[in-house]
Amino acid sequence: MIDAPIERVWEALTSAEQMSQWFGDSAEIDLRPGGLARIGWTEFDATTDCIVEVVERPTRFSFRWEALKDTPLDVASTLVEFTLVPEGDGTRLTLLESGFADLPDHAYQAQIDENSAGWDAELEDLRRYLTGVRPVA
Repeated sequence: MIDAPIERVWEALTSAEQMSQWFGDSAEIDLRPGGLARIGWTEFDATTDCIVEVVERPTRFSFRWEALKDTPLDVASTLVEFTLVPEGDGTRLTLLESGFADLPDHAYQAQIDENSAGWDAELEDLRRYLTGVRPVA
């Protein structure tokens, strides 16, 4: 649950300017199915390329992104899906990431573990961004 209206959550998920405030620190996005996106994390000297899959304002957004570093999307990727449902004054956000079973055996469990931990942190950053709560230093 996020204590913010659905439109506000939608904008934070789909606007490059807002995305770079909670998900990495740089973002570019062509918000249309088939559009390209790039998310960057300066502290890790890393970027990831994405392809937008679904844009159904304000309830559903998904993109496919690199699952293995330096491996093209058409070789190894996972699908990240956000579903938003208004609940009272807030929004229930559901995130589902799929496609891990298609990864090479050596990467399967490591990617699930890494991405699960990463999403825990990123979604907390999103919640804090949307509710104005500053992280503890």
